[in-house]
Amino acid sequence: MTTRTLRSAAGFAVGALAAAAAQAQWTVVNLHPGAAPRSYAYAVQSAQQVGLTIVGPDWHANLWSGSAATWVDLHPAGPDWSEGWGAGGGQQVGRARFGNVWRASLWSGSAASWINLAPPGAGESMAHAVRAGQQVGWANLGAGLRASLWSGTAASWIDLTPAGATQGAALGVNAGQQVGWATFGSGSHAGMWTGTPGSWVDLDPPGSIGSVARDLDEGQQVGDMADSNFIGRASLWSGTAASWTDLSPPGTTDSIAYAVHSGLQAGVAFVPGLAKHAFVWSGTAASAVDLNNFLPADFAGSEARDIWRQGGTTYVAGFGLNNSTGRWEALLWVSGPPPCYPNCDASTAAPILNVADFTCFLQKFAAADAYANCDASTTPPALNVADFTCFLQKFAAGCP
Repeated sequence: MTTRTLRSAAGFAVGALAAAAAQAQWTVVNLHPGAAPRSYAYAVQSAQQVGLTIVGPDWHANLWSGSAATWVDLHPAGPDWSEGWGAGGGQQVGRARFGNVWRASLWSGSAASWINLAPPGAGESMAHAVRAGQQVGWANLGAGLRASLWSGTAASWIDLTPAGATQGAALGVNAGQQVGWATFGSGSHAGMWTGTPGSWVDLDPPGSIGSVARDLDEGQQVGDMADSNFIGRASLWSGTAASWTDLSPPGTTDSIAYAVHSGLQAGVAFVPGLAKHAFVWSGTAASAVDLNNFLPADFAGSEARDIWRQGGTTYVAGFGLNNSTGRWEALLWVSGPPPCYPNCDASTAAPILNVADFTCFLQKFAAADAYANCDASTTPPALNVADFTCFLQKFAAGCP
């Protein structure tokens, strides 16, 4: 675990970025497991992070609980590859490849919990996000991609593609709303639904030649649009096309906002002459903070893919290019108190560690939640008495 302040010599800052970054202290947790060739974190909610890791020659969907030691392999029996893309409410989503066909996938903390979400008749499909028992993504039924909504089973599939669109995909879900894109004519339009094709709201802003909405929370939607110069601009909306806000950090080129939570946005921007850098915003381009500045000096570039705020702490999941190892490695940026494994209920009132954490651990163990695999064992059964001993030891050691 490494904490870094701004590196004025090697870091990149434009306009107000340096001042904004200097006001925050970010801790970087390297989630990369062992000697794996590559790993990526794509989603974070509360104490869980979801992504993928190369295991042997194949991609495996996986789950973390705040550290590399908590890595859990979600790869189910049968497919050759799998990928984790979203997390929410103790569930994880992504896709698994059987032969040459990708199938939208749902997990609840273990490889054995895998559910095939591919709707009947679909070729390839993928689930991008999950929240409160709803999953979103896309499915190809032979006439292009169809924006898709599920509620836990393949049979629950709903085609969200709006009338007049040739294809589409749903990329984010929250509180009964979904966001994504649909193609009208030759261009993609960012948009939002409330569970039906007819509820589509077009968010494509004026001057756009194509746009995508990727996540939503508390009345805000984020994504990106391409302007008339084919420059991608990280974008923020508040429910209408007219509300569009350009989040592109000053001095950068193409940018994307991938996630939003509690008024903060996370994404990536291209820094001229350098590389892709992870960024966070608080609603304006001027508020952009370059998270690459807080990485160890041997990291050359980074991306932020998801963000979560809880109890005064902000978590950003993503990945960075480690020049010393020559590989992309899954990362977790933390602003505020660092993650503390035995604080199972994520409480903030003193004492942080108390009997409620034992109750929380027991409930997660009974539910076969990946969090309960304290010792990160992979030999079945992954949850066993050793996890109780591990939890007691971590509880006794306290929080940093």
